[in-house]
Amino acid sequence: MKNTIFPNANHFQIPRALYVGAWKVWFKRFSDHGSWRQGTMPIINSDDKLYQLIESHKRFSVQVLNRLMVPWAYRDTEQVNQAFFLMNVDMVKRVKGDDDSTVYARLTDQALDYWDGLTYLEQDLFTAYAEARIQADIETPSQEPVVIDDAGLALIGEDIYPPIIPEKNAPDEAYAEALVAWIDEDPFTPMYQRLPAGESVSSWHDRLQAFFWPKPRNGLMQVSHSADALMYRAQILAEGIESSIPWTEEDKDMAVKTAHEIFLQAGVPQKDVTWENVYHVMQASISADPNSTAKMNSGWSLLASFSTHWLNNHDNRTPMLCWNSRVATSVISRLDFLMVEAGYTSLEGRFPHIGTVPGVGGTRPREYSLQWPDGYRSWKTQVAASEFVNLMVRCLNNSRNEDGSLKYQPMPIPTGGSAPWSIQGVQLVLFSDGY
Repeated sequence: MKNTIFPNANHFQIPRALYVGAWKVWFKRFSDHGSWRQGTMPIINSDDKLYQLIESHKRFSVQVLNRLMVPWAYRDTEQVNQAFFLMNVDMVKRVKGDDDSTVYARLTDQALDYWDGLTYLEQDLFTAYAEARIQADIETPSQEPVVIDDAGLALIGEDIYPPIIPEKNAPDEAYAEALVAWIDEDPFTPMYQRLPAGESVSSWHDRLQAFFWPKPRNGLMQVSHSADALMYRAQILAEGIESSIPWTEEDKDMAVKTAHEIFLQAGVPQKDVTWENVYHVMQASISADPNSTAKMNSGWSLLASFSTHWLNNHDNRTPMLCWNSRVATSVISRLDFLMVEAGYTSLEGRFPHIGTVPGVGGTRPREYSLQWPDGYRSWKTQVAASEFVNLMVRCLNNSRNEDGSLKYQPMPIPTGGSAPWSIQGVQLVLFSDGY
């Protein structure tokens, strides 16, 4: 018992522990949590698109669960059929309901025994990975939004007026400084399923300390612990590319495994995770190539960020930001307001490549006054957004009060102490701000 296989997704595989964890999470979020072990879930044989299944109230189904486990390219196609049950006979089985019109499924005894044999730490890890599938950007081949979270959408305004409004034609650094000052003073309440998940805080320092993913129990320390190992491996591979050292077979295997684990942690499974595709993304990332044809979406953008963290505070280098819907929403919604207050009625060629990323949930989408371009899967947007947020990083690290002291607290380190702000620390604050 190693992997769960999805034959209709080109035989994509996930760890069996992730599937059991997802089953448990689906009962917790959409049914009776206490009955997940012996409980049954409707199968729902359907080739409807994922958003249609959600709109018809089918989220508590094996069909929707399976669709969220596979990469985005397969999420609008049938993922529960005879082959799925035959290939996963020791994981899930069909059972009859009280009426003949609905067919259900439940976990097998072997699957439950396997789960019980895991440590509590392993169980917590895989339920967190499953929760991430719900909380992450849910991409599909369709342009229609998918809202799996049971809280639905909310549109809210900002809490305070920005303390700094730049002059209309001020340099980009002035807009970055204004955005940093606004976020620092704006009260922030951590939110989970659109409900408060902690006390309100302010300042970049306290916002980062309040970060969690994908649920409140997984705070900054837990997230950093798992991310650090992935960043370390990504750095080794990226430095090899930087030094023009050919990858060995071991490097190629590590590249594929590292990428898969990054996508797993973020809840954004990808197809075509080959060593060549990982190489091209890393190569484009360390060179900040806006014309790259390498893979790009919310998942590959995170790989780009992990692969360039070692470039923080290097002169004339641009560590990559993870430009997903939450980060894009935070930056663009605030930049949009600042520009309008500064006198813009259209973008007028300003920030031409900073573009939107589709995403719904929490307070997304937000209304903009200006017509921002589409930045989805765009390396031009990836690089331009990274360059702008790096201006914010420099502002956080270098702005000083009249007495010469630092204006902003240094970045908190999960194990204690502090360090200069990095683009990875800033993007976590923006990620929460863009919920």
